[in-house]
Amino acid sequence: MTSNIPEHDGVGDLQRWKHVLSDYHGALVRLATMRANKNWYLLFGYIELFPHDIPVPRPFCSDQHPWHVPGYGGDITLAASANKMLVADALTWYEDAAEGHVTIPNSSSTLIAPSFSPEPTLGEFCIGNEIPFAAPWHDRPRVHRLVPMSSPGDDIVRLIESEDAKSWLKENIGFDPFQFEEWLGSISLIAPDPLFSDVWIKILEKKPDGSEKILLQAHRRKFETYPEDDVNKVSVVTLHERPSGWKNASPSSFDSDGILILNMPDPAWKVGYAISCPTRGLLRMLPPSPFFREINTAINITNTTWDVSVPSGGRRKPESSYRTNRITHSSVVQVGGRFPISGATRLLQLQGAKEERLRIASAPQKLLGERETLFTELTAPERQQMRKDAEEYVGNLVAEANRRVIFVDPHFCLRELFNFALRPRREGVKVIIVTGLICQNEMPPGLFSEGTPETSPTEDKPSVEMDKFYPGYRIKKELDRLRPQLGQGTPDVFIMPGGKDRLLFHDRFLVIDDLVWFCGPSFNELGERIGLISQAHESSAIIKVIEMVLDPRFSLEVESI
Repeated sequence: MTSNIPEHDGVGDLQRWKHVLSDYHGALVRLATMRANKNWYLLFGYIELFPHDIPVPRPFCSDQHPWHVPGYGGDITLAASANKMLVADALTWYEDAAEGHVTIPNSSSTLIAPSFSPEPTLGEFCIGNEIPFAAPWHDRPRVHRLVPMSSPGDDIVRLIESEDAKSWLKENIGFDPFQFEEWLGSISLIAPDPLFSDVWIKILEKKPDGSEKILLQAHRRKFETYPEDDVNKVSVVTLHERPSGWKNASPSSFDSDGILILNMPDPAWKVGYAISCPTRGLLRMLPPSPFFREINTAINITNTTWDVSVPSGGRRKPESSYRTNRITHSSVVQVGGRFPISGATRLLQLQGAKEERLRIASAPQKLLGERETLFTELTAPERQQMRKDAEEYVGNLVAEANRRVIFVDPHFCLRELFNFALRPRREGVKVIIVTGLICQNEMPPGLFSEGTPETSPTEDKPSVEMDKFYPGYRIKKELDRLRPQLGQGTPDVFIMPGGKDRLLFHDRFLVIDDLVWFCGPSFNELGERIGLISQAHESSAIIKVIEMVLDPRFSLEVESI
């Protein structure tokens, strides 16, 4: 099949896309953009190529005017569009974008975009990774990507805080790019298989001896200039994986009806395939996947509905109500049949047991104060060992910090200062303590200035009453003593606002660099009772709230003035 490649006066060389020019009859350039400070910014874009049997949809533009982001501040608008283009024109636009010149098609508007690096080389494709915005008919398409080589600008990053903006993007471009960092700010070229519309793989026959026949059937696209000669040269590699490892990778080909039968001496475990064309390269790739052999279904029926009234808990907790349902326990219906018991199924059980053991061992959490029984009084050495184990676990987390450590605990005081805050091994690690204990004891004015002998300690003989009732005095005195030795590594202490009855933080947190650990017990009683320390799944929101307290107004130094 031949194609007349038009002259290209722009950047790049369309010769490397010669099969793209002949395999597709039209394209849509899809863009999501943002306007801020009188500039247009690229949020995301891709070119969707259409094989000859798939009509190109009409151009699309979200509303008549760009959408204003509510509550964002300033004149910020979003726009989404799909511009219909000839394949050659779309490729020219893509080549120009690869060189840093990104425009809105059919307009004179230039978009501010990062510099790009092609992946893979221009003119080639990859298959396999999930494409969150791909249409079902694309069916695991080939993709070329222009990867942004710098992070998005501040105006774009701020959009992640707007749920309205993310919902609008999901509605107008099919997905939320802020949930897929690898696609945000990128441009891609989506090229569905130009020769086959889909490929089926299923179990065709099961025999009593356990052997099976697997059907692989490729459906050819239907259009007038279909390249029959190229299709007849297509090769297929079938991939078979079992619990013990790879079994084979067998080269083969489809018959004239696009059918390939695989004879398996054992029940097929995971089967995949790779379909290649001598001139176009890899067209399709399905990693070895299991077949659905058994489906368990259950139907639950609601038989009771309750209206529950919650009594008042005081002025701040008024009475309320809610409705809840109770459902029946239903029997499970099984469709299909399981694998017969064999070495493969036993091996899979053993592998599952190993994975579960490793999952538990590597889980970012630790049960503190764990004991074998609740009915035997622990001895003093046992209690001491439990406390030591818990404190060592937390201490080891702190010791591995690279940049910063933040303790958030209303009861973090002098012992915890020495027990944990001085453990970082690397020089330059910033240690911050956010405590509420100082507030709870309401330090009087002039606590750290000269006072009467009855109320102010001397350098040689601190007041016992002062140490007991105003622990903030002890922390500050020790920090002043440590400062000549630690220098910039001296911990900073902040007092969480809210007063002793409404402290800002209820829970305890430990921040190690950019990770946040939630700690049930206070750091002053680790291991004394059963408690859990676990790593938070999403740290940024917690860190953001903690950093609000790291204000000079809440510093212990200011509190002491």
